[in-house]
Amino acid sequence: MFSILSTNFVSYYTKNGKKVTVREATILDADRILVAASKALVDAPYMISTTEDTQKITLEDMKKLLSMYVKNPNYVQFIAEVDGRLVGAIDFRNGDKEKISHQGAFGMTVLPEYRNYGIGRALLETLINWAKNNSKIEKVCLEVMEDNIGAIKLYKTIGFVEEGRKTKGVKIGNSYQDLILMALFV
Repeated sequence: MFSILSTNFVSYYTKNGKKVTVREATILDADRILVAASKALVDAPYMISTTEDTQKITLEDMKKLLSMYVKNPNYVQFIAEVDGRLVGAIDFRNGDKEKISHQGAFGMTVLPEYRNYGIGRALLETLINWAKNNSKIEKVCLEVMEDNIGAIKLYKTIGFVEEGRKTKGVKIGNSYQDLILMALFV
């Protein structure tokens, strides 16, 4: 059950009764975002990024990125907190050229111990509500690995539709995963 307080703040209770707050990230969250991202990627076979990728990002890099989100009205990052702990994040950026500026893509992470409690849905619904209230954004896009059945199911229940595939879009060792391209018009 979601309780929308504004387009930038959501509060709800998980399946196990924990209160989750989803809010827009600020520059003050930079260090917490880096720590949570590293933890979220440890047991995340369907994420494009790896823990090694996050280790290349400095605190100063993250602060600059968050500053860019604050300055651009078509970029946003939301974080999910449980008992003051950052447990998930979602970020969105629209296209940087005029002809594709009506659309953008997001990336999302949730800490392993907080998965399957509705936190991903809360982050995604907060993002969609934000996009619906943004006069520039018309389309929210994503890429998901073909074997990530749980995420695909979530996206479809929210209304995302498959638009295409990037065959062998991800290489892990000697095996490949197609990337399914999905989108939702807001």
